[in-house]
Amino acid sequence: MFDTAYAAECFRELLKGVPATINITILSVLLGLIVGYLFAFFRIKKVPLLRTIVSLLVSLIRSTPILVQLYVVSYGLPRIIAFVHSDPTLVSKVSIVPMRTAVITFTIYAAAYFSEIYRAAYYGIEDGQLEAARSLSLPEPVVLFRIIVPQAVGSVIPNLSNSVIDILKNTSLVYTISVMDIMAKAAVVASIRFKYIEVYVDALLIYLLLGIAFMLFFAVIEKILGKRKFCR
Repeated sequence: MFDTAYAAECFRELLKGVPATINITILSVLLGLIVGYLFAFFRIKKVPLLRTIVSLLVSLIRSTPILVQLYVVSYGLPRIIAFVHSDPTLVSKVSIVPMRTAVITFTIYAAAYFSEIYRAAYYGIEDGQLEAARSLSLPEPVVLFRIIVPQAVGSVIPNLSNSVIDILKNTSLVYTISVMDIMAKAAVVASIRFKYIEVYVDALLIYLLLGIAFMLFFAVIEKILGKRKFCR
């Protein structure tokens, strides 16, 4: 039988892992928006070498599981640091902070997907409008904020919302690198009395509530932008 009292007790314990989950999600999204813009810029403007590097990186990120990426960053960072400092002994001396590793990994992950969202929005704008702007010799910032952004934001927000929810769900894997998030708390609590169904139903409910909260946030943003005639 489902132990409701135990589930309620465990729910409060699992809530202690929510800050870690939210911090990783928000930090990686904010940083990913910036890095993703740079990725998209390099590819749209066809910047030599950087365009090729970014294209390969984006393809790599999109084609591999985030869990594998977490392990690669977690075990690879000490080697990269040792290589940069030309000191092989640093591999065993460098202490990797799980939380930072998670943020770095998810930032790169987010940037890869956000860059594709930016590119799709950019190429969705009619060529005639961009050509007209260039014929008038309008500065790039003016073209960006007066022509591109008002039209692109309508398609960016829904896609961005989907990607953020996806990142939130994927943070459930960071417990594998010792980050005490919701799933890590669930694993610890469930192992005490071996009542797994109660604990993981709690975890499901918490992720559901967080997902709904993020969806409502983006719905409000989309509504606000729609009133300002940013959205189509």
